[in-house]
Amino acid sequence: MPSLTPARAALLSGIAVTCAMASIGALIGALMGGPGAAGVYALIAGCAAALGSFLIGRPSLANFFAVRQAAHERGFAEGHSHGLLLGVAQYEASVFPASPDGVTAEERAARRTYAYRVAAEDALPENIRRLAARVLAALDEGDHGRARGAIRELSQAVRKQERSRR
Repeated sequence: MPSLTPARAALLSGIAVTCAMASIGALIGALMGGPGAAGVYALIAGCAAALGSFLIGRPSLANFFAVRQAAHERGFAEGHSHGLLLGVAQYEASVFPASPDGVTAEERAARRTYAYRVAAEDALPENIRRLAARVLAALDEGDHGRARGAIRELSQAVRKQERSRR
């Protein structure tokens, strides 16, 4: 069975409305004038419902796809921002480990590479990318105080981005 896409859902709901209207038309026709009128009323009601479903379904589908694409782009950027925040926090933990021998040089290099790759994503908003560059520069220099302040700013910007979506 094919998956239920928005276009398929609109088609199936249009068919259901058309069938329901044709049935109602047949019932009204049977009550008002017998079997001949039932057929005529069913045909008129079914054609009107099919035409209405066709005329209204196309613009609503176009609107649905535009809204879905915009939501996808916002959510995609937000997800990248959260991934960036996680990558920066992991890099910070490798630059300032809890114990002196807690992180190897290879692990620190891997976390640094990951943080830089995530920060370079085109899907990130420009302000988030700029704040990430400040954080990464502070971490590369080993300035703990400046890094904590920059991470705090980055975290607040990511939260603000999330709140603006709601």
